[in-house]
Amino acid sequence: MLILSACGGGGSSGNSTVTKSTAPSSIAAISSSSLVINTSSSRMESSSPSSTTNSSSSASQTVASSIPAGGIATIKGDYSVNPSFWGGDNNGPVGSYTLVDVDHPHFTKAARITVTNPAGASWNGQLSFPITRAIAKDDVIIIHTWFRKISTTDESGACFASLFFETGAPDYTKYATVELSSTGEWQEYFIPVKMPEAGTIGNLDLKIGFGGGNKPQIFEIGFTEILNFEKKLTVNDLPVTQITYEGRDPNAAWRTEAAARIEQHRKGDFEIRFIDANNAAVIDKAIDVKFKRHAYHFGSVIVSNILMGNNSDSEQYRNKVLELFNQSGTENDLKWAPWIGEWGSDYNQTTTKAALQWLKDRDYYLRGHVMVWPSRRNLPNLVKPYIPETNPANADPIVKSLVLNHIDDIASSTKDLLDEWDVLNEPYDNHDLMDAFGDGVMVDWFNRARANLPAHPLYINDYSILSAGGRDTAHQNHYENTIRYLLDNNAPITGVGFQSHFSESPTSITKIYSIIERYHQAFPDLEFRSTEFDINTTDQALQADFTRDFLTIFFSHPSTVGVQLWGFWENAHWTKNAAFYTADWTEKPNATAWKELIYSTWWNNFSGSTDDLGKFNNRGFYGDYEVDVTHNGKKQTFTFSVKKGEANQFQFTLD
Repeated sequence: MLILSACGGGGSSGNSTVTKSTAPSSIAAISSSSLVINTSSSRMESSSPSSTTNSSSSASQTVASSIPAGGIATIKGDYSVNPSFWGGDNNGPVGSYTLVDVDHPHFTKAARITVTNPAGASWNGQLSFPITRAIAKDDVIIIHTWFRKISTTDESGACFASLFFETGAPDYTKYATVELSSTGEWQEYFIPVKMPEAGTIGNLDLKIGFGGGNKPQIFEIGFTEILNFEKKLTVNDLPVTQITYEGRDPNAAWRTEAAARIEQHRKGDFEIRFIDANNAAVIDKAIDVKFKRHAYHFGSVIVSNILMGNNSDSEQYRNKVLELFNQSGTENDLKWAPWIGEWGSDYNQTTTKAALQWLKDRDYYLRGHVMVWPSRRNLPNLVKPYIPETNPANADPIVKSLVLNHIDDIASSTKDLLDEWDVLNEPYDNHDLMDAFGDGVMVDWFNRARANLPAHPLYINDYSILSAGGRDTAHQNHYENTIRYLLDNNAPITGVGFQSHFSESPTSITKIYSIIERYHQAFPDLEFRSTEFDINTTDQALQADFTRDFLTIFFSHPSTVGVQLWGFWENAHWTKNAAFYTADWTEKPNATAWKELIYSTWWNNFSGSTDDLGKFNNRGFYGDYEVDVTHNGKKQTFTFSVKKGEANQFQFTLD
């Protein structure tokens, strides 16, 4: 699982989320313009433009009077000192930088970035402003910058860049990640952050990444500043750019199309016939048909020791699992290191198996995550001595047998508990074992999994396919090429996982559909599921709306089989802002949106009477049903399941 980045603040919380990744981050889009701008990945709007008269802080001049006085300048972003620049590398430079004069009422210089050879990854090419003063833990800062389009070849007519505030190697801890966008005019951005960790000079930079997407473009970065208010203010005291996403409009055209697909692909006609003990049709008999469970998977991972705990939180945790989901799996318990006891006593096979058995006893469809996460940093300590830290490609061949033995162990130990597995996780930036032993080891892993599990669906899983504005083309292309390689080499892969971690500004709804369709067209025989869905934002209205819309567009694609959350409770979630329930179990709007869709909009019960042939016909969502009928003074209940591709004709004999 990729640890994604998040912007702090958002106008409703004083906390930001620390995120660590050696890989490109997910992108969030914000704009404080009073204009409404439609782009291919986001729609940006604000109810009121900021005032932009000159006012001074304690240590610098800011162009926005809406920023309170007293902030301490923490970078040099007026171009009196040149920022650092790396042109990226995509078989040549990704882009170039020049300092230009501009006609703006509040600044006269800007950095012009010309992107001629985009690499598809936002981090590949950067303009960097190092901090000039240390930042203490819990200090409240505001990032303030200006961005405008000069020219673009993107069909949306917009330019894009990725702002991220991060530490250096090896962790690249990100405290804010924001997508910048403009269709022509200067766009002003305000990003407040409460620092969850201290930042030191020489190891913390504000960066503008320009390698994302696949379209050449030219844009400018105007006056840029970070002001530190230390602990004198909260993020709620600072202006924040409000965000939205394309497709959020209640009247967006995609909604009608999605509803039609759901009606076509997620429902089936069914027929129930009742006869008596003499095989005679029971006519004009009142019946009630109740929907009990979707065939489609609406699920969440769980934490085993919480699910099996004895306190009131564990009881509530179990109740929510039963209330909200029909599918599950473990977040971390089945990863190699915790499986063999390297993560301490909270992770052990006894508790893990007990949790899986509890779920299995309640008829949950269960996913295993993950057999192989093939980078040194994500392999257990047991294996690391055989992989040189400075040269993983020179790994000892014994690692190959260690991996295969692990697959044998975990597959055989859980084969009666789990229904499917993620065999391979995040090959895009977890490839030490492929570098050492060749891509063929991926095929070996799938074959070994199949040898242990003759009938289980076997998946590949990766991040930044649907997220990052849907513009991480390098990652998307790599994923498609990897899947193609596996199929061409007869690996028994049956499914593709899209992790679906979203940050402050989610991807356009129609873009999400087009990406799913791309992979479906490439691999029509494979199934697709969202494996780690969440939205890390403090904007709860946006979070709820996107939950509704993501579920709708994903459910509407006929090749998908489910959406799995990456947790649902704040105290058991890797990004607390993304949870459905706060620590005290207060329900958030995203949980309400989930429930309303699955258990109301996409729920159907029926009542009526049998016809002259003893039949009752209708059309309903695929899944499990109960039918109640009273005959000869006795209430009788029967069960049936409406399944895709089947006749769905059922006959019951009444006593």
